[in-house]
Formats: sequence, structure tokens, C-alpha cells
Amino acid sequence: MGFLILLLAYVVRRLLDGSVNEGLDARLRHRLARLPGVEAGREGRPLAGFAILISAVLLVGAVDVWLGRGRLWMLTWPLDLVVLITMMGVPGWRNPLRAYGEAWRRGDLAAAWHHVNHLLPAETRGLASEPRELHVLLSRRFIQVIFEHYFLVIFWYVLLGPAGAIGARLSVALRDHWPHPAGREPFARLVHLLAWIPARGLSITFGIAGDLGGWMGGARRRLLHQTRETASELLFESANGALSSYSLDPERFARSHPDEWPDYGERSLRAVRDLLNRSMFVWICGLALLAIMGLFT
Repeated sequence: MGFLILLLAYVVRRLLDGSVNEGLDARLRHRLARLPGVEAGREGRPLAGFAILISAVLLVGAVDVWLGRGRLWMLTWPLDLVVLITMMGVPGWRNPLRAYGEAWRRGDLAAAWHHVNHLLPAETRGLASEPRELHVLLSRRFIQVIFEHYFLVIFWYVLLGPAGAIGARLSVALRDHWPHPAGREPFARLVHLLAWIPARGLSITFGIAGDLGGWMGGARRRLLHQTRETASELLFESANGALSSYSLDPERFARSHPDEWPDYGERSLRAVRDLLNRSMFVWICGLALLAIMGLFT
């Protein structure tokens, strides 16, 4: 039943991603902004954030165990469904990416940047001064967000149930939206730890769902040896190897296909989106096999 709930939550969440609201991130950002200030010099110790994270995980875990052991065990199904729908998703991305592709085709960098600058981390917005740099930053961010908002949540849900899904997703949200920048580093280290295995699993999936030969030429060597590499760096390089026609290499694409350059922005993002969709299909097939064998119920 867990597999069917996960599949239903994924389908519903994809439909909801067409909305313009920011979902969980916007609500959590507003709530965190209301937290009382901290003493000077203690901004790097986000104890309140860890208290929120641990409390949410323990509460949902306790409710899940209590329902599963009682007469109301069937209520664990709607609990899992609500948690997954809430924790997954990337609302607010579809329309800006569509507008970005259209602006790229017109050669209007200012409009392209305007449509997607709010989707980039604040520390990288100033680096997008040239179309190729902007596109690489946007593509890297898009892959990272899809991984953290879908694949990471699914991995920990399969492993630990709804408590795992909440723990993984809230860790990402606290890393991105904790009101004191100095206090985000502990959450970043936690996300790095939580993402280590699933990021490598998705990297391998890119090779299966894309160009296996291209993927083996570079990303395969990075899986175990680059322990300090972030998940976004690993996944971007893996996707770059798994995609043909230089879909994530604007420099080489511009030299090889100068006549098709106006369509590169939209074409590249479509290739990345298709690779991620195929990779999700591979994960779903793998989970279906686990469910058939009775290892995922």
C-alpha cells in the first residue's frame, strides 16, 4: 500500500506544481521570520531550528507508530499521503521557466534574468552576467531543487516513513530559509549527510535513463571519491554526462550548432526535465519491484 500512496502523492503533487504559490517554503519562511532574535555572536547556533526539526520528526513518527499499532491503523495511509503531498513539490517554477525560454529565444538576457532571478540562490545571482553563465546556474539549481524536493523526500520516506520525509524536507527548508545566514551552515552539513546516498543513487539513475556511455566517461569516477562534493555539483556533472548534444554545455553547443543557439535555453531545460522524468520512472519501477517482493509495504 505504501507504493500506491507514494505513486498517488507524486501524481497529485505534479498537478499542484502548476500553481503560482511557493508552497511549503513560503509558509516556513514567513514563520521563521517571526522567531525572536538571538544574542550577538550566537547566530551560528540555531538551536531553535533543530528543536523544530526534531519535534516535527518525533511527533509525526509517534503518531505513525501509534496509528499503526491500534485499531485505526488504516489512518496511516491518509497520514502518509498528506505528508508526501505537503513535503514534495516545486510550485512556482513552471511559468518562469517557460517565460525564460521565450526570452532566451528573443535574445533578451535582461528579460530572461528577470523571469528566473528569484529562483536562484541570493549568493549566485550576481554571477549570472552572461547568458551562458545564467543558464548553467539555472540548470544546476533546477536539478538540485527537483532532487531535494522529490527524490530526497522519496528516499527517506521509503526508509523511515513519513517521519523520514519530514526530516529530509525540513532540513532543506531550514538550510535555505533560516533567518540568520550564519546559522544555516549546520543545516547545510545535515542536508549534505542526508543527500549523500540518494544523490549517488540518482546519479547512477541518470546513466540508466540517459546516455550511459557519456555518464561513465566522467560521473562514474566521482561517486565515491569526491566525498566533499555537494549533491548539486555531482548531479549537474552526472546530468551533463548523461545528456547528449551538449545540453548542459552552452560553450560547446554554441560552437557546434550556432544556427540553433536561439533555441538552446528552452531546448536544454526540456532535456533536463525529460531526464529527471525518466529517472523518476526508473525509481518508481524499482520501488514497484520492492513492493512486489514485499520489501516496501
